[in-house]
Amino acid sequence: MSALQEVLTVLIGAESEAKRIVDDAKNDSLGVIKTTQEIFIPDRESKMLLAREQAKSLLENALLSAQTEAKQILDLGREERERVGKRFDENVNTVVVSVLAETVDKILAERN
Repeated sequence: MSALQEVLTVLIGAESEAKRIVDDAKNDSLGVIKTTQEIFIPDRESKMLLAREQAKSLLENALLSAQTEAKQILDLGREERERVGKRFDENVNTVVVSVLAETVDKILAERN
């Protein structure tokens, strides 16, 4: 019986040692994970901050470009409106006289 007890004692000791080794391995792996996170989190955060700043810069540039283009479109529209107004002012008398002459000719033609 003593040999059996000795074997059981050795097995129980081996089981305890295996549990301790597993626990140590878990603790070591948790330590490695924590250390890795402590190293990479600041790097990731700085990369995220840089990406945000780049995105903000791109959006600001796009907004500035859109505003510039809108101003150019408004200026072109204003210039075209002024040209049309100027042409109208230049030709209004000729058109009115022409329409009036046609109307008078129609009225006289209808009377005859």
